[in-house]
Amino acid sequence: MFNDKPYAEVNREERFFCFLFAHALLMSRSVRFGFAKLAKEKYNVHLDPDALEVYVEAAALRDYWFNLGDPVSYSEKMDKRRREVLEQILEYFKVPSGILDKHALFKTSMGKLWSPSHWNINALKNAGLDKYNFIDGGDQYNLIDVKWAFNAKPDIVLISPESMLVIEAKLESAEGCNAASGYGQYKIQRLIMKLWKLLIPKFANKQLQFALLKVKGSSEKSIIWSKLTELIAKSDADNFTRESFDILKKRYYP
Repeated sequence: MFNDKPYAEVNREERFFCFLFAHALLMSRSVRFGFAKLAKEKYNVHLDPDALEVYVEAAALRDYWFNLGDPVSYSEKMDKRRREVLEQILEYFKVPSGILDKHALFKTSMGKLWSPSHWNINALKNAGLDKYNFIDGGDQYNLIDVKWAFNAKPDIVLISPESMLVIEAKLESAEGCNAASGYGQYKIQRLIMKLWKLLIPKFANKQLQFALLKVKGSSEKSIIWSKLTELIAKSDADNFTRESFDILKKRYYP
């Protein structure tokens, strides 16, 4: 039989604490101002506490793709809009746009253009389309990375009039990596931000910054959970949120 502790004392789920942090940002002005100050110090990014949008597990590429039109009512207009997006991606990767009609992997059995999230990895490899590599800032990408980017959901995204902060939260898990496939979670997060600026007009002119939220670390490019516990402990957040972060503090920062 398990012990009789309250669930709050044993919960170790990253998404739970991400949700509580997002909740604290929305309901507490002091948390918003405190975190905006921290983001400015860490990343020189300006988040406006009075004009802050908070999204958890944000799948912007997926959502904007769906917004191109109802896939059930597929039309020439919708096909054109999907094609324009895919051609922008291919041009960015210096891949000939003619491959959209050359390879069946880009279309459903009904002839509809697939979202990159549905591209088949083996089919991309068999077509030799994993050979087109785009290098940026030390990262190397190909069309398989685009598929992963369309499937990924950054933990927290903060949107302000001038800038955006994309937060990947880690509590007890490490970065998701697969050496055999070349997948790297942080690399894909950086690609997501590049595709956002390329494809989403509302994001194009904003400063985008990637941040890691970790238990420990000395990196200037990471935020420590204990900093959030300090902000929330001093705030007017509800008792459950403050008590949950106090439990987190005792567990990881005794």
